[in-house]
Amino acid sequence: MENITALEKNKLAAKYGFVVGVIYIVITSAVNLAIANMIYFYLCKTIGYVCLFVIVGYFASQIKKSNGGYIEFKEIFGAIFIMLIISGFMSYVYNYLYMFVIDPHFMEKIKTATINFMEKSQVPSEKIEDTISKFDKQIEESKHFNLTRNLLTLSGAFIVDSLFGLFVAAIVKKSRPLF
Repeated sequence: MENITALEKNKLAAKYGFVVGVIYIVITSAVNLAIANMIYFYLCKTIGYVCLFVIVGYFASQIKKSNGGYIEFKEIFGAIFIMLIISGFMSYVYNYLYMFVIDPHFMEKIKTATINFMEKSQVPSEKIEDTISKFDKQIEESKHFNLTRNLLTLSGAFIVDSLFGLFVAAIVKKSRPLF
C-alpha cells in the first residue's frame, strides 16, 4: 500500500470527525436523560467521553491503515485534530441548542439534582445555600449570549481534546522501518 495524500487524509479525518460528532450527540442525549442521579450522570459522562476517544483511536488507526500501515506522529495528530475540531464544534452547537431549545430547563434540573445529592450527603446548609446562589448566578448569566465566554469555553474544550489527541496519536503512530 502506498501513502495517501494529505488531502485524502484530511477528507478521511473530516468524515470520521462528522461520525464522531454524531456519536457524541447520541451519547450526550442519552446521558442527559440520567440527570436526576448525579453520580450516574457523571459516571455515564465519563464512560461516554472514554468511548469517544476509543472511537477516535479506531478511526486514527483506519487512517494509518489507509496509509499503508505506517504514519508519522505529526501526520496522525493532524488528522486527529481535524476529527476533534469537527466533532467538537458539532457537540458545542448541539449542547447550545440542547440547553436553549430542546430542554431549556436543563440547568434547573442540574441544580435540583445537585441540591438533592448534597442533602442526601448531609452537606451543611451553608454550603447548600452557597451552591444554590452560584447556580442561580450561572443560570442568569447563561440566559445572555456572551461571545467571548462562549469562545473561551470552546477553546478550552479544544485544548483538552487536543491533549487527548496527542495521547491517541502517540499510540497510533508507526514509523516506516529505515531498511
